[in-house]
Amino acid sequence: MRWHRPKTTLLGPWRSELGFEVLYWLPWLRRWRNRQRQKIPADRTLAVTRGGASAWYTGTTIDAGRSAELFDYVSVESVRRQSIADSQKQASIKQLAVTAWERSVADLMCKDRGIARYELVHPALMYGELAPWWEGRWGLKDLSEHVIFEPIVAPAVPVTVPLPPKFVVVRFYGRYTWPLTADSVRWAAALVDGLAKQLPVVVLSSGVEADEHIDMKLEGANILNLAPYVTPANNLAIQSAVIAKSQGFVGTYGGTMQLAVALNKPAVGFYSHFEGTAYAHKVLTEWLGVQLKLPVFIGRPDDGRFVQQMLQGSS
Repeated sequence: MRWHRPKTTLLGPWRSELGFEVLYWLPWLRRWRNRQRQKIPADRTLAVTRGGASAWYTGTTIDAGRSAELFDYVSVESVRRQSIADSQKQASIKQLAVTAWERSVADLMCKDRGIARYELVHPALMYGELAPWWEGRWGLKDLSEHVIFEPIVAPAVPVTVPLPPKFVVVRFYGRYTWPLTADSVRWAAALVDGLAKQLPVVVLSSGVEADEHIDMKLEGANILNLAPYVTPANNLAIQSAVIAKSQGFVGTYGGTMQLAVALNKPAVGFYSHFEGTAYAHKVLTEWLGVQLKLPVFIGRPDDGRFVQQMLQGSS
């Protein structure tokens, strides 16, 4: 009888939107691992992620035995081209099916690591299972039966990143709901300048242009920019480590704000208009804030001014 080594289960590869990773993919994997833990032990799992986010998978209830960094094997430009191809084929960059590109990357990783046989637990499984939620056919109770929410574990801040003892993190970037117009850039710059007069500000940077998100440049007194310290292979590790040490997050409503909430940090996110994104993501982000007893605000600049005026009037 021929003996076959057990298959290694690859969790991923995740190469898509940060917001979907922290709001859905990680919670879905926690539930999946709970059901499969006896059948698939940790030492037979390999989490495939990017940006140094392995701590989100190996140090939590997902309990991946090993991790692989996508950018150790492919370039940022290669990932960007694949996202563009997805968008042209299915009008979305979401990983709705296993692509030939992903299969070739998995083959390369496994060959490099001496893994003879593997199977994929691909994000398409999550997208298929949770689709009723963002399509508006499920409520929060339905969603909670398919996921497990818990705070993300952040890695330690590298000693090379010089952080002040107390600070707030900021990231404003262009996206569908927050286009970088002259007005939005001017408003965000003034907001950050005002914050920096009260507390040191650390400006997060992705160090990656793998999608349409373009970071807004923010500079000035009492403002530290992380851009010199991040690379494609470590940007999420550094961002999450720095957010976890901060007093809270202020910036564009989107994936980085949702990461802050998942790290159990107060968060304020702004949008100009709400076209181009599902309202379900906003609902879930605010609901998580309630569950974690966190201050979470998502609104337009005018909404923020109104809240400030109300508070000043009541003092």
